[in-house]
Amino acid sequence: MAKKFYAIRVGKRTGVFDDWDFVKKQVNNHPGAEYKSFSNPKDAWDFVRSDVNSLKNIDKSLPSPDTVMSLKDLVSAVAYTDGSFDPLTNTYSYGVVILWKNRTFKISKRFDNPRDLELRNVAGELEGAKRAMRFAQVNKIQYLKLYHDYEGISAWGDNEWKANLPLTQEYKEFVKCIRKTVNVDFVWVKGHSGDYYNEMVDNLASKATFKEYRKEV
Repeated sequence: MAKKFYAIRVGKRTGVFDDWDFVKKQVNNHPGAEYKSFSNPKDAWDFVRSDVNSLKNIDKSLPSPDTVMSLKDLVSAVAYTDGSFDPLTNTYSYGVVILWKNRTFKISKRFDNPRDLELRNVAGELEGAKRAMRFAQVNKIQYLKLYHDYEGISAWGDNEWKANLPLTQEYKEFVKCIRKTVNVDFVWVKGHSGDYYNEMVDNLASKATFKEYRKEV
């Protein structure tokens, strides 16, 4: 199958990309979005440049207009998150791994908030995702690709599920606020499938303590 190049002339981000899933997020629900696929990058860039106004929106920190932007070029940091619940102590926890600037950060923490205990490991999943996004915001990371094995992380974050409980409602609002400064891309991975970093955050969550653990390795 021939490779496609997706040109966005009007959208949240403009330019030429080779990842359709990323492109959809830049044009869906964007007023007046203009985009088109091409078989070669030159024609795609000609389409983008044909509207002089779109050039003002091209992120100057991204690759030059003569290159195609892969998703890996746009992602400034990658995060893996997981949550856990311990029925013996009636506590929940999270594990987070951040890959950023050739550095790896491991973070974990345990909670016993009575309000959210009914959510069990889901409470830990949500707190872990929030912690990863806070890391990105504090460190002025522009793009974050967040891997998770619980579907609700993206479903609530992308407003696909209705939030009925205080924690899930807070999570949805949190993601909305974070996305004002950080472009968050949620990616689901199958849990306990041998994924190296997914197994790492699972282990971090299970060993978490009430004092936040944070280590750069």
